[in-house]
Amino acid sequence: MLHEKITTDRLDSIDIAAVWPASAQIAPVPIPDIEPERAGRPFLPTPAAPDVPAAVGLMIVSAYVALIAAFAAATTRSVDSLFFLVIVAFFVTMFFAVPRLFFAVEPKLEKRASFDWFMRQGIDTFTGHCSGGAALVQMLIVPVFLTFGVIAMGIAVAVIF
Repeated sequence: MLHEKITTDRLDSIDIAAVWPASAQIAPVPIPDIEPERAGRPFLPTPAAPDVPAAVGLMIVSAYVALIAAFAAATTRSVDSLFFLVIVAFFVTMFFAVPRLFFAVEPKLEKRASFDWFMRQGIDTFTGHCSGGAALVQMLIVPVFLTFGVIAMGIAVAVIF
């Protein structure tokens, strides 16, 4: 029984085959055959955003450039702001360089969707279908409102100081 103390004389009666895999006692496990490489179409990356037109990407880039310009206009009174603006410009550049690399390696098999088609048809997302206008608002709301906020703060600083 499990609650009984195991003695040395009981160890001799334990059947090792009951706790050790029987296949390892008979023969070693065979090495699986490696599948030969399948001939056919070479591996190609999946298109990154086939249903989003290039014009939408240009709008997003423009919104972030306007944000940096608003920061530059609002903070040019301080010399320390130049360091801040260089760091921000570097991060925004990298923010858009990585997707640009993704688009550069994707296959050029299909023609990218037009802006009119995007606005009419919309896009399918993980949570369901989204109309073109709603998708555009979701992509642009943060940089555009941040730009408006920075402009408002710049005007407030110019009026107060």
